[in-house]
Amino acid sequence: MAGIDFLDDVTEEEAEQYTRDLVLLLEDLDVDEVRPVEGESVAGTRSADPATVAGAVLVTGVLLKPVLAHAVTLIGAWIEQSGQRSVTVEVEGARVTVQGTVAPGDVETYVRALRPDAGRSVTGGPEESDT
Repeated sequence: MAGIDFLDDVTEEEAEQYTRDLVLLLEDLDVDEVRPVEGESVAGTRSADPATVAGAVLVTGVLLKPVLAHAVTLIGAWIEQSGQRSVTVEVEGARVTVQGTVAPGDVETYVRALRPDAGRSVTGGPEESDT
């Protein structure tokens, strides 16, 4: 699942649009399904429609195909283009937070952290560098 960390001044309509934009971007991946998460709104999310939780996107089949690296790269580019702060990606309990464009050399670090046996969180972006 991917969740968008919205800027403080994002309206409900903008949050829904960003969610739809991320769904459209991720639909190009070779995965089983990409859709907004449905359910009750939860604290900290913005959604005018209680059937859709703004800022949460479900991607199924990502572990069955070699698409994690491509997904991380796409999400990093989308954050830069959209002006949002970050996207947190969770795969079977492993979480990474992508902040800004992801350098090609850093993509594998994110992908390793998302593997089911990783069990740790990783946060990074253009302002953070270990090199």
